[in-house]
Amino acid sequence: MRKEGLIIIALSFALIVSLIEVHSMRSKIDTLESREPVIIYQVDNAGTEMFGKVTAKDVVDGRYYVEVKPYGKFLVTREQYDSINIGDDMPEWLKGRKQ
Repeated sequence: MRKEGLIIIALSFALIVSLIEVHSMRSKIDTLESREPVIIYQVDNAGTEMFGKVTAKDVVDGRYYVEVKPYGKFLVTREQYDSINIGDDMPEWLKGRKQ
């Protein structure tokens, strides 16, 4: 009788631990699903003239972005981010022209 009691206690403990793990994983999944995805495009605009002004700067999840109308957001390094001001013309290095 004592052996069966220990088995029931062990199984109950294992079930409780499993339920806690499921709850923890569900919380992590909910957190990831609530985040907005970041889409990065690499565009080759050879032969076209890009122009525009920097309209916004932002830091999202430790990544630096500048927005140039009408093209959208560009992922940049911190040094590039610091060197650009809102209202500046689109920098040549951001246009992706190969030297």
